[in-house]
Amino acid sequence: MLEAAVREFFARRGFEPCRLIAAVSGGADSTALLLALAGLREHGFVLEAAHVNHHLRGKESDADERFVRGLCLDLGVGLHLADGTLDPERVRSRGVEAAAREVRYARLAEIRERTGARFVATAHQKNDQAETVLMRLVTGSGMAALRGIHPVRDDGFVRPLLEVTRAEIDAFLRQRGIAPRHDRSNDDSRFLRNRMRAVIGEMEARELPIVEGLAAVAAQARQQWTVLERAIDEAERACVEVRAEETVFRSWPDDAWLRQALLHRHIHRLDREARDVSARDLERLAAGVGTVRRVSVTKRLELIRRGETLVLRRPPQGVGAFEVGLTLDAPVFVPEVGVSVRAQRAERGGQKPNAPAGLCALPSALCALIQLPSGAPARFTVRNRRPGDRFQPLGMAKAKKLKDFLIDRKIAVDLRDRIPLLVWNDEIVWVAGVEVSERFKVTGAEADRYEVRLEGPVGSDVD
Repeated sequence: MLEAAVREFFARRGFEPCRLIAAVSGGADSTALLLALAGLREHGFVLEAAHVNHHLRGKESDADERFVRGLCLDLGVGLHLADGTLDPERVRSRGVEAAAREVRYARLAEIRERTGARFVATAHQKNDQAETVLMRLVTGSGMAALRGIHPVRDDGFVRPLLEVTRAEIDAFLRQRGIAPRHDRSNDDSRFLRNRMRAVIGEMEARELPIVEGLAAVAAQARQQWTVLERAIDEAERACVEVRAEETVFRSWPDDAWLRQALLHRHIHRLDREARDVSARDLERLAAGVGTVRRVSVTKRLELIRRGETLVLRRPPQGVGAFEVGLTLDAPVFVPEVGVSVRAQRAERGGQKPNAPAGLCALPSALCALIQLPSGAPARFTVRNRRPGDRFQPLGMAKAKKLKDFLIDRKIAVDLRDRIPLLVWNDEIVWVAGVEVSERFKVTGAEADRYEVRLEGPVGSDVD
């Protein structure tokens, strides 16, 4: 039965014979998958297997690997082994299950790329689909999430057993006298999926067809989503500017659901690992777009206001202290913020006094005109802010804390350490892209004038 289901999976989608990688953990599902896929070799498919050892269960994990080795040897299937050791920091931030899944998929993708295989087949089956849908119902996920596990993913992962139940898999293995490995972590009730599995098992024991029902929900959601995606595509063309590292929402559709759908699409575009945004989160965000200034969306993304638009992006990374010397006609590069700074003597004629300027939002050249006392040495320093810094804004009689000045100018907190400061004789001459000091502004008095030009992506958002 499993062999027929696998053949039907590939034939129904018009997949020609190709190279396949079967992901095999040694458990019941993946063992059955490997046995079923082995039959495709008669139809021209080239089959290899891959096993990722996370080393989470010590000797048991090593025994899983030995079992997979033996199975592949018996079937005459080549095996690729990969180390799936988890990064402790990743585990702390994502949890064991998520961290293991991310590493496993990354290693399998590497094997697929290295071997030139068209697909990696994983052993998700119909009970897994039911568990996924139930989890997403319990956690309040939206319709997109109710599509559950996709039979075919855009990145080359396929699930040929998605129409096969766990009971059918167990019967298949019993008929062949194969005892697969058992992962004790699948019995741990601390994991939500295991609790959902227990609920489904109890209802199936009472002859309630919950697996078929939940799997049908996923199939219906996938069918309906193709229609809904056309409306989302249309709204995206009208309202959204897509950039590599961010999404700019120039406007929003009137329909609240379309707002949520656009947010959901671009959250997952920018953070493929995002699993911490629920339907309730999307509803809250979509309802509050008119008042958003800055709000966290997931652990890796934020929504911020930039002028009249809203931007979904990864928060900028912090910048450490930097300080470089600057002499006339000798540009210096500041790698911490990716900008170059040049100072040169300026002509006196036709120059206007400096005026306040907003922080530039795009990569650009920013220029300031300053003056020093006649004959004063033009030796400058370019650095970022330090505790205790003071600055005298234009038009003010005395200096104030730089921090207070930046707050007054509504400079975002995460940008303040990135702003280059032009310093002369321990005084801040220019807060780059924002304002020149009152003490160094260009006047009609006899003085030496200089043009300071800064080139690069200084800028960003004003809260």
